[in-house]
This record gives sequence, C-alpha cells and structure tokens, in this order.
Amino acid sequence: MDCATQPRGSFPGGIARPGTSLFLARIGAVLLGFGAPAVSLLVLAGAAIEIRAIDMHAVLAMVPRTPLFWLVFLLAYATPILADWLLYRRIWRLPLTGLAPLTRKLVGNELVLSYAGDAYLYAWARRRGVAEAAAFRAVSDVAILSAVASNATTLIVAAIAMPFFGMIGLDFPPWAVAGLVVAMLAVPMAALMLRDRLFLLPRRDLALTLAVQVGRATLTMVLIALLWHLALPDVAPVWWLIFAALKLLVSRLAFISNRDLVLAGLSVLLLGPHAELAVLMTMIAALTICTHILAGTALLVKDMVAGTIHRVQPGGIDAAGVAPA
Repeated sequence: MDCATQPRGSFPGGIARPGTSLFLARIGAVLLGFGAPAVSLLVLAGAAIEIRAIDMHAVLAMVPRTPLFWLVFLLAYATPILADWLLYRRIWRLPLTGLAPLTRKLVGNELVLSYAGDAYLYAWARRRGVAEAAAFRAVSDVAILSAVASNATTLIVAAIAMPFFGMIGLDFPPWAVAGLVVAMLAVPMAALMLRDRLFLLPRRDLALTLAVQVGRATLTMVLIALLWHLALPDVAPVWWLIFAALKLLVSRLAFISNRDLVLAGLSVLLLGPHAELAVLMTMIAALTICTHILAGTALLVKDMVAGTIHRVQPGGIDAAGVAPA
C-alpha cells in the first residue's frame, strides 16, 4: 500500500530499534509528564540566561529599520519550521496547527539542547496517537537526513571559503583540514553504507526528506547572508562567504545550544569587540534570542489558555485528570 494512502501515523513494514526507541520513549515520558508548558518554560529560562551575556545597547544602533531586513529575518527564521511541516505533512498528514509543536522543536533544539526538540516532537506525536514505531521512524530518519544535508552543505561552503580564512587570522594545518573533511563526511558515508539498516521510512519519503533538507540548509544560509548584506551593504561579499562557513561549522557542534551566540563570540575573538562584523553577529544573535523568547512566550500563553478552556468546559478533564490536547 502506498504511504500516501496509509492512515495517519501508520507505515508499511518495519519497527523501531528497541534500544534507541526505548531511550526516546523515556525522554518523551519525562517531557509528557511535565507537559508542553514546562518545555516552554525551560526554553524561556534558557533564553533568559543566554540574553544576559548580550549588551543590547551596543547593538541597537546596528538594527536596520527597513522592512526588507525584517522580512528576510522572518523568512530565515521560519524556513526550518516550514521545511519540517512539509515533511511531516507528508509523513503524518500534519495540519497547519502542527506548526506550533514544530516551532517548539526548533526553539528547544536551539536554546535548550541539540535534539531536545526532536525528543519533544516524538513525545508530542505519541500523545497524538501516532504509533511508537511510526513516531520513532519519522523523527529519527528526518533528524539523520537533516544531519546529512547540513554536513554536506557545510563541507561545500567551507571548502570554497577555506582560501579566505587567512583574512580573519585562521590558518588551518593540513591535518586539521583532513580531520574536518573526515568528520563532515562521516555521517553522509555512514548513512549511505547503512541505509538499508539505518532508515525505516519508505524510499520515496526518504528521497523527499533529503531533498527538502538540502533545500532548507541552502535557502536558510542564502537568507542569512542576505540579512548580513542588508545590515552592512558596503562589506565585500567574500566576508559573507567566510562567516557563512563559520556559521555552518559552528552549527555542526553537537549538544551546543544557541549557536548564533557562539558565532558572535567567535567573531569578537577573531576581529575584536568593536569591529562592525562582530557587532553585526552579536546583533543577529540578540534578535534570534528575542525571537525565540517571543515564540516560547506565545506557545506558553497558548497552552495556558487552551488548558483553562478545557478545564472550564464540560468534559474538559479526562479520567486521569489530564486536559485533552
């Protein structure tokens, strides 16, 4: 039977790997035990801690007032969320209301811990009645192919930018370059060699997922570079190539939250605290953190209002004392 004709949350053949699935299930159980509002509060706490390190007065003058800048910023922020929605629309027939948990997934991954948002999405899907194997296979396959696409994009952009790294005082020895190439190729090569054992979704869904993830990585980086150009139009494009490579390299650091702030700190370290490019990276990091805070607050308020409505309506609380989602 074709995947498109399957009932929501069901898939032809295959089961989740017991060990990994159990690990995700335990994380999901913890997340579900505290509920979505607790996840939002955790995100807000992480954002509050991060934003304390940013001098907002130093970057306010750098913030452009042109509507085009803000449009590009919102598009860059929304691109990963919309890419995820396209994929889960195909896999789970996710409605537009699914943009809320996908936004929480993004914010959780960015501010709390890498893959914390993926664990939340797995728990969210299980709560909505998606079978354990179906939820696990979708979240894990999408995450793996996202890493494949990001690593490939990073390797290509870094290779192009490598001759210009001397402009910021970076001179990588050959062994470091070789190590970087091996590290970047490890995930794609492992995925290629173990594809029959590693992936659980149908081939057609895997092909679509990889195509969307490559498009997501490419479009996001193009929009970010355009954002930098709109803020500092007089800077030579080669600098955007260098910082695009740095941003992608930083994004591949595992279990590091708020990578935009890491990039800002790296730019200050390389260029000095008063360099325009360092101020720009700090400004973008500040705007991104503020956007995460706004998104987390909106989701928290939404959950609180929905919970209140369910509690005051007849039948709003089930036998276990849990308000229906």
